[in-house]
Amino acid sequence: MERTIKSFEVVAEATKPFIYKIEVGKEFGGEVVTDIIEHMGVFKLFNRNDELITEFNLPVVSVNYKYPLAAVN
Repeated sequence: MERTIKSFEVVAEATKPFIYKIEVGKEFGGEVVTDIIEHMGVFKLFNRNDELITEFNLPVVSVNYKYPLAAVN
């Protein structure tokens, strides 16, 4: 069963640390995120044209997955 990343939370830091949530379907950097792929600890955000929006290499707090529905025979 293949799972896809629905969202993830990272620790970001401005003047003091805070948790930032990245989600499929939400806007980031002026573009709607349609896919999130994790490769070797780096989270990559893609738009509807499969173009890379940005990459995150920050401490991840949590990852939420979407699982396909199992076919019932």
